[in-house]
Formats: sequence, C-alpha cells, structure tokens
Amino acid sequence: LTFEDKLQATDLSNLMQSMATELSNGLPRFDPKSNDNYGVLLVADFVNVNTLKTEQNSLVMSDMLRTYLANLPGKRVIQVEFGKDIRLSDSGVISLTRNIDLTNKQKVGANQVVVGTYLDLQSKLIINLRAIDPTNQIISSAVVRELKYTCNGGKLYLTN
Repeated sequence: LTFEDKLQATDLSNLMQSMATELSNGLPRFDPKSNDNYGVLLVADFVNVNTLKTEQNSLVMSDMLRTYLANLPGKRVIQVEFGKDIRLSDSGVISLTRNIDLTNKQKVGANQVVVGTYLDLQSKLIINLRAIDPTNQIISSAVVRELKYTCNGGKLYLTN
C-alpha cells in the first residue's frame, strides 16, 4: 500500500477539519486585547517522521490544515516550511532556522508553532499534530490519529 493509496482512501477534508478543531480546542486561551500575538499560528508543512522532509503528497494535508485553522474564529495562520523555516532538534525542541534571535514569541510573531508529522506503515498511517509555544518549547496541544487500512477485492478501505 502506498502513501498515495492511503490518502485516496481517506476523507482528508473531514480528517483535517476534525484535527484542526481538536488542536485549537486544546490551545491556551489568550486575551485578544493584549499584545501577545493572540491567535497567530505558524503552521509548517507535514513531514515524514522518518526523514523529516515534506513529500509532495503530504502538501495537501498541510494546505487543508492551514485552511481549517484559518477559518476558526480568532485564528490567523502564517505558512512556514519545515526544514527551511523551522526544524526539530535532536531533543525535540523547535528552532527557527533563518535567524537564531527569532526564538522568543515577540520576534516569532506567533504564540504557537504547529508541526505535523506522519508515519506511513504497511497497513496504517499515523498522523500527529503538535502546537508548540515558541517561548518555552512546551507542547500546548496535541492530536494524533491512527488510520488502519485493509484491501478487499482489489480496493483499499479505511477500517476506522
């Protein structure tokens, strides 16, 4: 089963919308009258957890997630590229790669960085989303989906 086959057998719109809503519901509540970049999310492209690289077929998940997050009340979304604009260190800490001085919230211009990863296994796909506070690298909200697939009569089906 290929990654593309799994994506085609999945209702990505429903999946990404539910993950965006769940992730947003777990985010800390900020005062919109304060100057702390209320509701601004840096959202990176999804990456393969094994390579930490964006693959062409995962870009649709990234775009859908950004769209659904941007449509939530009080949220503004900024697109960034994983690996180019942000990366995870060996310890799992996010870092901005354009300028080392951009590690505090005021300079980042967002109160959360959203990182999505996926693991493509033989008969399942695991998708992880994390919203990370760029000031302290604490995960503010996280969502995971484990999608299981079966083949029947030459056709691929999502079983959960």
